[in-house]
Amino acid sequence: MKRFLFSKAFPIGMAALVRLAIIAPAGYPQTVTSVDGSVIVVGGSTLGQRSGHDVATKGTSIVTLDTPGGVVPQRSSNRLDESSAVQQAGAEHSTASVKIESFPYDGAATAQRYFITDLGTLGGTQSFAYALNDSGQVVGLSSISGDASNHAFLYSNGKMIDLYPLNSQNVQTVGPTHINNAGQIASGVVVGGVYVPAILDSTTGELTLTGTLGGVTSYGFNGVAMSINNQGNAVGYSYIDSTNRHAFLYSNNVITDLGSFGGYSAAGAINADGEIVGFASDSSSGVAHAFVDTNGVMTDIEPATESYANDVNSQGQVVGQFLTPDQSAFHAFLYDQGSFTDLGLAGSVETNPYAINEQGQIVGIMFIANKQHAFIYENGRIVDLNGLIQQDSGWELTWAFDVNNHGQIVGYGLVKNKFRAFLLTPAISAEQCMDDGWTSFGFKNQGQCIKFINTGK
Repeated sequence: MKRFLFSKAFPIGMAALVRLAIIAPAGYPQTVTSVDGSVIVVGGSTLGQRSGHDVATKGTSIVTLDTPGGVVPQRSSNRLDESSAVQQAGAEHSTASVKIESFPYDGAATAQRYFITDLGTLGGTQSFAYALNDSGQVVGLSSISGDASNHAFLYSNGKMIDLYPLNSQNVQTVGPTHINNAGQIASGVVVGGVYVPAILDSTTGELTLTGTLGGVTSYGFNGVAMSINNQGNAVGYSYIDSTNRHAFLYSNNVITDLGSFGGYSAAGAINADGEIVGFASDSSSGVAHAFVDTNGVMTDIEPATESYANDVNSQGQVVGQFLTPDQSAFHAFLYDQGSFTDLGLAGSVETNPYAINEQGQIVGIMFIANKQHAFIYENGRIVDLNGLIQQDSGWELTWAFDVNNHGQIVGYGLVKNKFRAFLLTPAISAEQCMDDGWTSFGFKNQGQCIKFINTGK
């Protein structure tokens, strides 16, 4: 098995971080472009396209991964070095014996309330939060001055930091999509004209290129790192040729092709034990099936219909969405020790959970009366997050993407018809309102903050 030999790191200017060093495999092109965003790469689902349109700035094209023949800007690009260390995981996979259950939904409001913090922007009018860690550090995208383009950001200690060039150039994804407790961020960067998976250590400024599985699309996209656990192991997907992509694991400086069920695949999350979740198909044009990969064995956990696994916690609980047997709606699911629980709502055409924490709290989006809202699922019920914040806040929470182990939630919503990134913090004590804490939650005075804790109003 060939391993990467790292070339000498060199510093590049990077706003708000002292130094950025690119650590790359030997022979890897190390030219970082400086052209701002013009392509947003998204999945083929309606939600994927909607999230792409939300962040797209003027002149930006939306490129759908599942339609490689779609209309995309044509430009020259350098093919990536294919001598990178790639370990093939093999074709071993299995199909789980699935027990499907329903869940009790009563629609009742929970007693838990949340303070909301507007994370601000990098000088533009809009921002979008996608992930956070247990320290409350948040990553996402924000428009820059004049809304000319979007740059990736890190929000830490009340300040938004520009992470350019990470996911901030002429090809972008809707992300970054994960940050671990060490401050390592899973995403991608344009190198040698091609967008490739990358990991940024926000504490040192080092940007590590994971290597690739060798392919590149016509619009200069290879793949992206989607998740990184606290041990520093990352997963995502990378193209193996110009049209097909596979899930990968990056561990100990080696990228491993996780294979598929015979077609395409992508990995969306990895837990502390190395369990990986995502989706895979049995042919290049086949239907996606949610999988769990444990010790190199890829298991189809919902073989009946189209499905996608989005996240997994350390207990092995998996959340995702699946197409109902009558093909009338996409429902959220929870997969736990062989039991497949439908978390969908009657009358909702789509319920999609994006994250689950160690306490089993799940956040995502749902459609009620044809309106998209952010939700939290706990104690056997789904609750609209809009009913758990200050009612005169001016916010409409439309997306919830992540929840940490302290119950903090990130996403974005509408304020004065503009999308803004938010951080929700459980309102549990009047002490949170002290020492001007009430100002960060948008209250007019300390008394209003304390009243909200006590009454929810």
